[in-house]
Amino acid sequence: MSFTYSGPRLLLLRHGETEWNRQGRLQGRKNSPLTDLGRAQARQQGEILKQINGIERFDAVCSPLGRAQETARIALGPVGKLPRLDPLVAEINAGAWEGKTYRDIVGSDDTFEDSEMMRLFLTAPGGEGFDVLRGRCAAFLSELERPTILVSHSVTLCMIRGLIRGLSQKDIEALDRPQGVVYDVKMGQETLWSPHGVPTTCA
Repeated sequence: MSFTYSGPRLLLLRHGETEWNRQGRLQGRKNSPLTDLGRAQARQQGEILKQINGIERFDAVCSPLGRAQETARIALGPVGKLPRLDPLVAEINAGAWEGKTYRDIVGSDDTFEDSEMMRLFLTAPGGEGFDVLRGRCAAFLSELERPTILVSHSVTLCMIRGLIRGLSQKDIEALDRPQGVVYDVKMGQETLWSPHGVPTTCA
């Protein structure tokens, strides 16, 4: 099923680091609280949002999962936004692998690429998988009418970025997923706003 995005501008925020992020565990629909670093990352995102011209015209949407809501409270406070919660942008359901580490799943302590962890989310037994996640992210994007700040999760945000940019599944799996930054995405192009340095743009 093809999808072409022609909607409004999006500012995408991944939630800050959580206890399970630090332990290398797949979270999915389960939750763990932000670490001190995670809260600092959310504050950085708030400072970035304050730099963006016209931020007062943006709506705000947040995943209903606790770690995203905690991030939103910190990051959106400086720009006076109260987000609506939308289950369409919750993290992917990772089924039987939620709460497990990479080692638990593959039986190895070898180092792994981010794309390998992404593939675990997309192929987890009893989980949503790529096509279901793609469908609900496309549904969310199709409903947007105004520029929007979105606070969500690693895999879900990669899917949204991939849909907007028209990327293949392989390229979506290879996307980076940093915390403490803001992705500014519109019409096939994204700009990374980070706390250090000027924004960088890629097609």
